[in-house]
This record gives sequence, structure tokens and C-alpha cells, in this order.
Amino acid sequence: MSGQGPGRQGAGASRGSGQQPAPVSPLMIPLLVLGLAIGFLSGYFLLWWGALVVLGVIVAAVSLVLRGRSRDGATGAIAGVLLGYAGVILVALFRGAL
Repeated sequence: MSGQGPGRQGAGASRGSGQQPAPVSPLMIPLLVLGLAIGFLSGYFLLWWGALVVLGVIVAAVSLVLRGRSRDGATGAIAGVLLGYAGVILVALFRGAL
């Protein structure tokens, strides 16, 4: 028994079917890293006011997507800002600084 149920396909089964992975926008990784930096810095220096920076980045990313720009880049920016900001705030909470 291979550990796979009757309805499950292994990872190797999809490789031979001719399907190509979905392309990722070249903006995804740079905007993710930039979002992490912005989220970290806004959480570290602005604390709760940094939530306004996070909200501003989310609004800017959504407006870019609605104008037809890169959805992957906007997703990377939003995810990066949220992860950076939430990470700093959680560290501050666990250390007792807030």
C-alpha cells in the first residue's frame, strides 16, 4: 500500500499530464520584501499608528488591482505589510513592552 487513497493522486501524477505551473509576477517577491520592511518599521517606530500605514498600503494595493495592475504584486505587498506589522506587535506583546 502506498499510503494514498483511491481518490488522491501523487505529486508525480500531475507532472506528466502536461500542465504548466501558473506564472508568478516578477513584482511578487520584491513587493513582499518591501511590504515586510514597511510593516516592520511602521510597527517598530509607530506602534499603533502603524496600523494606519498598514491600512494605507492595503488601500493602495486594492486600488492598483482595480485599475488592472498586478494582482500578485498587490498580494505580496499586503501579505508582507501584514506579516511585518503583526510580527513586531506580537513580539512586543510577548515581551511585555505593550
